[in-house]
Amino acid sequence: MWGNSVGYSPVFGDGQRRKTSILLVALAVMFSLIVIPGPEASATREDVVWLTQSDFTYGTYIIDQPGTYKLKEDISFNPNSPATLSKAVATGVIPAELAAALGLANPVDAYHSGMPLFTQFQFGPGSAFSPGGPLDARYDPAGYGVGFFAAIAIQTDGVTLDLNGHTLEQSAEHALLQRFFAIIELADQPFLPAQGPASFGSELDAATNVTIKNGTLGRSSHHGIHGNANVNVTVKNVNFNGYEVGAVALNGVDGLLIQNSVARNRRNVPVVGTFSSAMFIKAYIDDLVRTSSATTLTVDGEILSATDIQSALQTSINNVHHDVIVAKKGYIDPATHPDEYALFHNKHGLIDGNSYSFLLNNIGVAVNGFPFVPDGVTKVASQNIVMKNVKVVDQDSFINEIPAIDSNGTAAGGTAIIDPVGAVFQVRNLHPVTGAPVTISSLDDATARYLGNVVANAQAFVAKAKLNGDLGTGVLDVTRLNMPTSVVNWVEGVSGSETLASIGTTYFCNGDSMFHVNKGTIGFKIDAAKNVRLTNTGVIGLENLGLPGDGICGDYSEGQSHPADPLPGYGGAFVRAYTFSGSEDVVVNRATASGLSSMSGPAVGFAVLNDSDNVRFVNSKANDLNAGWGSVLPTAAPNGPSYAAGFYISANSNGTVITKGCATSLFGYDGTYFVHDLSPGAVIKGSCSANN
Repeated sequence: MWGNSVGYSPVFGDGQRRKTSILLVALAVMFSLIVIPGPEASATREDVVWLTQSDFTYGTYIIDQPGTYKLKEDISFNPNSPATLSKAVATGVIPAELAAALGLANPVDAYHSGMPLFTQFQFGPGSAFSPGGPLDARYDPAGYGVGFFAAIAIQTDGVTLDLNGHTLEQSAEHALLQRFFAIIELADQPFLPAQGPASFGSELDAATNVTIKNGTLGRSSHHGIHGNANVNVTVKNVNFNGYEVGAVALNGVDGLLIQNSVARNRRNVPVVGTFSSAMFIKAYIDDLVRTSSATTLTVDGEILSATDIQSALQTSINNVHHDVIVAKKGYIDPATHPDEYALFHNKHGLIDGNSYSFLLNNIGVAVNGFPFVPDGVTKVASQNIVMKNVKVVDQDSFINEIPAIDSNGTAAGGTAIIDPVGAVFQVRNLHPVTGAPVTISSLDDATARYLGNVVANAQAFVAKAKLNGDLGTGVLDVTRLNMPTSVVNWVEGVSGSETLASIGTTYFCNGDSMFHVNKGTIGFKIDAAKNVRLTNTGVIGLENLGLPGDGICGDYSEGQSHPADPLPGYGGAFVRAYTFSGSEDVVVNRATASGLSSMSGPAVGFAVLNDSDNVRFVNSKANDLNAGWGSVLPTAAPNGPSYAAGFYISANSNGTVITKGCATSLFGYDGTYFVHDLSPGAVIKGSCSANN
């Protein structure tokens, strides 16, 4: 996702955010010969700032001034697209000499598109934002190191964004090329400092006193609205249609009102998480090509240089783009591009990682297991939450487990082997149709040789380059990269290291392609929150097509495999309409959870998890729950029983009260419960007639 063929990427290490390489200095000299207007101070704001499609042609629209902003038309976000950059090069908007330095040849291919250009990075303080062209410096290179992470970034106090009955969405093309994204980001960067897949900066400018209203937020490769540490956020009369991960995801928000909204997730996702890994790693390969790295990687007897790795990666990404976007197929053609189909094809068209609609969490990333009550110091809760007339409709997913090699092998104290941006080095991925291994010769570690693919080859190449000292001194952050020499030796088939068993491989399980804890499919994930009021909310149709957990990690049904998961056993097969984990003072009134379906695990209407306290349900109903109906059912640990439960209450929670609750039409392969209560003192005050 980052960088271009000249190897530049703003994925800076903590002490390297403003450093430039020799080539960047040369580019800067070249740019000095060109008139590149900086952002001018904005004129006095009118009562309303109107936003049109042309404001988004070359990048994110940054709202850094208070006021009212209003959409004038439907907007599809597709910045620096192949067509846009090709036209800019052809017409001389990007001069030929500069285009060559940026690696842009006409026509510009997908590999070089969708990202900020070096000329768009602002190295130093700037004035108020106004839209610019490809030669205008507008974007912080640290904050935008993952590319254009949002269509609109609100990073100030006192903003009203009126969608005015229109739709704001990420285009299908940009959703393919930019796999981490929010239509609206409520900050100047998508992560807190020191979190996420890159170093985004030392400070977070979070939006406060924001209202978003009256329209639709459409397709997004991740979120509709995302933010950290926001204060007083109102979302009214906004529908969400086409997000992959979540409609609204706010961490550590203080004051939230969501009212009159319906959320429905995306159903035509063309690629799985491995394609994200391809986009993430290319900046590192580009940099190694630019610096003429002498590192080579031997794969199945063939010696590959940095240029070989880059060429294969570029061809693969362009092939996927051709089939999905240019040929308008919407999927990867198995006949034309069988290798890409085997590696990237999404056979269900659904998100293959954790699936949420409305997510609240303590401040910081929500990628680990279900949280406990925040201490208010190291972790700060979301608080003062109100949702009224909010529905989740037909949220479907396919939660895919990615076993990850333990970096320490059989030794204690290891962690999953990941690349520089946190993507798992996948070796046990399977062909989407045949089920045959894609990367290794056999799923039996005793005979498993490395055969490779464009993504794994690139990850291993970068790891070897770091071991050789080719990375770590430039602008790229490699602190997360942890592939040991033993695994590199296995990749290269070094004598004595030919199979996974020969290097003592062990695994971590219960994670996805970024080693996030698998938690399943959840409609309302209201975790690490306090003072929560939900009124007339509902989940109607929630399905998880995920398979049972892999037994490669053994029996951890009474323990944990993933080090960041506090709950035992495999969690990816769950369906839960509502979760309240580590939450306090919650009232859920007139809630509905219906049409819940888990192919391989439990289906639960309302789940009170971990040490939640004082959670009250009033007139809340679960109906039509179906658990464990698949043809491949869990028969052994780490998978627990596939039960259906209207309500689930954990052993260490306190003060749960269910008043006039209801659970009807339940099917569970391993049993059903009105209330599956493990706590010391839950109170049930009456129930609907079906449960009398």
